[in-house]
Amino acid sequence: MKNSDNLSKLSNEALMKTLKNAKKQFIGFMIFFVLLVVGCNYFTITKGFGIYTMVPVIFIPIIIANIFNYGKIKQEAKIRKLM
Repeated sequence: MKNSDNLSKLSNEALMKTLKNAKKQFIGFMIFFVLLVVGCNYFTITKGFGIYTMVPVIFIPIIIANIFNYGKIKQEAKIRKLM
């Protein structure tokens, strides 16, 4: 969902389904990111500074977009008093 206008056009059932999927994606991506940071720190400690050190930085914009997307969906559900 790129636009809050699209969220307002969804039915209550579709919004709750979207919220559930967004929550699963958010949790999954955060688990992936934590494992990525741990793995990159391990490589940095064992092999020294390299490309692996900077890999988690590439994913920060994706995390920020994910947080905002989940927040918008959650806010729309609260406006409709579905939560």
